[in-house]
Amino acid sequence: MAKACCIIGRRRDPNLLIIADLVLNVAERRVSRAGQLINLAPRELALLAYFLRHPGVIISRQQIAEHVWDIPVDSGTNLIDVYINSLRKKIDRDFPTKLIHTRKGIGYMLNVSQEA
Repeated sequence: MAKACCIIGRRRDPNLLIIADLVLNVAERRVSRAGQLINLAPRELALLAYFLRHPGVIISRQQIAEHVWDIPVDSGTNLIDVYINSLRKKIDRDFPTKLIHTRKGIGYMLNVSQEA
């Protein structure tokens, strides 16, 4: 499982969530990958933060709906898929290592490798 924190000196900085070269500074609401700033909409930022707090864990659409949108899942909507796709384009498209992985029929996970 990948680490989702940053150690500064001997203590963790709770404002930094990190996996590979992806960094989210929660306090500043700033995201970067390999040093490049990435602009995210507020909901994309919340979705990314949720993934970063659960690295290597498969997260279901229902969990995303409940924890990011604070609503029960509506199986007739593709809202979550749209946001996952948008987030994937912004943080994965231009980089060789893909971090967001789909587990068909189960959910999504943020991980450096494709192994669950």
